Amino acid sequence: MTSTDKNARAAWATLTHDSLSTQVGKRTLSGVQFFFLNFGLLMGNILVLFNTGAFASVSLHATGDLGVSPSHAGWMQTYYFICLALALPISSWLAAAVGEVRLYLAAMIAMTLASLLCAVTCDLFWFLSGRALQGFFGGLTIPLSQTLLMREYPESSKSFAVSLWSIAALSPFTLGPAAGGWIADHLGWRWLFYLNVPLPLLAAALVWALLFDRQSPQRKMPFDGVGFLLLGAALVCLQTALNQGQDADWYNSGWLIGVTLAGLLILAYFVVWELAERSPLLDLRLFARRNFAIGSIMLSLSFMLMYGLLSVLLVRLQVVVGYTSFLAGSVLLPLVFLAKPMASVMHRIVHRFDARLLVSANMLLFSVYCGWISRYDFFGRGGWFSQPLWAQVLEGFCLGGLFVPLTTLFLFGLTPRRQTQAVELGGMLRVLGGSVASPLLGIFWERRAAFHQSRLIESFSLHDGGSIETISRLYAAGLHDQLATAKLAAVAGQHAAILGLDDTFRLAAWLFMGLAAVVWLAHPVGPKPAALPKDDRRQAALEDLMEEP
Repeated sequence: MTSTDKNARAAWATLTHDSLSTQVGKRTLSGVQFFFLNFGLLMGNILVLFNTGAFASVSLHATGDLGVSPSHAGWMQTYYFICLALALPISSWLAAAVGEVRLYLAAMIAMTLASLLCAVTCDLFWFLSGRALQGFFGGLTIPLSQTLLMREYPESSKSFAVSLWSIAALSPFTLGPAAGGWIADHLGWRWLFYLNVPLPLLAAALVWALLFDRQSPQRKMPFDGVGFLLLGAALVCLQTALNQGQDADWYNSGWLIGVTLAGLLILAYFVVWELAERSPLLDLRLFARRNFAIGSIMLSLSFMLMYGLLSVLLVRLQVVVGYTSFLAGSVLLPLVFLAKPMASVMHRIVHRFDARLLVSANMLLFSVYCGWISRYDFFGRGGWFSQPLWAQVLEGFCLGGLFVPLTTLFLFGLTPRRQTQAVELGGMLRVLGGSVASPLLGIFWERRAAFHQSRLIESFSLHDGGSIETISRLYAAGLHDQLATAKLAAVAGQHAAILGLDDTFRLAAWLFMGLAAVVWLAHPVGPKPAALPKDDRRQAALEDLMEEP
């Protein structure tokens, strides 16, 4: 066993299920205490995840109140994701260094202060700083909450604990947008962050009161500080270039060229450093295994497409169609019907089939969903809200079946020691996919909307009967000269924006179809006998970690 394997094994022991049994010699919690511990840990986990989906539906309120353009809405999400991703590789090291309970309490308190900063500031820089700190400290608590919860359950009930903890995993995509929209419409968008002050403190207080005697011994583990700084610098540079590219005219800007080149050079140096480091931050040698490379990249790309489409849809429903934040978020509520039930079913059947078959079928269904959305009659008499109901139910079905087979695919053939490293790296790549989702698909939508607007305007002619009839109707409605021209431009812009949205979903449909074919390049992951209960719980816990945004 190499030193890297030994270090990873020790560091991840508290964050997986090699040491999740109830600690010997510690007092047993009573029924009421046990209930409040479950309540506190689950509430803390839900709050962290709630900050991803809920903010997507209120981002326009934030940009308006802060006095910046709507394009800055993506910044507020992407830096959150970047810092959440950076927290994942160091959570195990920090837990070993200071103890799980201490780290959980410190992270929840720090997340509370970051939320308070977001709630009170009127400056974009400080708001982005607060969002970044929210993501980082929230990311530290995700694996810790599972560990602390699982340790208090007896061996016979650990499967129930895994299911209970995972309920929150899909909340950002189902309940989060609607809840965030309701808060923004009725209380104001800042209350999304004000509520993140007392509730995390309550969760931290419950954990401290009930687990004060569960302090684990501190262990000194090697930490790749240089690798962490290199990775952070590279991600921030590249994400900044992506965020500002559309506004700064991409590579006509010397600033963007410099930031992009710096990010690429730092990223290249990071890869070289990690391959030479005895105790690397991330085990990049896992990419030498075909199934891990294909599975993790597919997971990142599919999550990027899924989350990017949700973000683009939420913002465009408010900007183009005129929906309130709550109504836009409510469009995604049908996802809740099948997302979690499908994930539970998939966990039970994934070992009975070739995982490649399940992944390919799921990607094809995602393609059908995107194609279905792209063909809606946005100008029909029926309300847009009622039209996508069944399509959103289908997306919930696809969302529930996304993570389990892909996790099974890229963990295939890995020893338990390397599985935890694979989940850490794969989870980070998936979160990074979410960070680039909104900018990339938003850019594509803007380009296609501009294209369609140009085509619509150039097809309008005073010598065309339809165009003359349109102008006559505007005149009859009391709109003359400049008012008629402004109305025509507004209608053309709205029509072009909707056509651009159709094109975005159509592109995603083709990409999902391509992913459905790429998965067959992986090695077969055929049916295998049922695992032992302990191994099955460990596998379920790793899959649930992959579902966390």
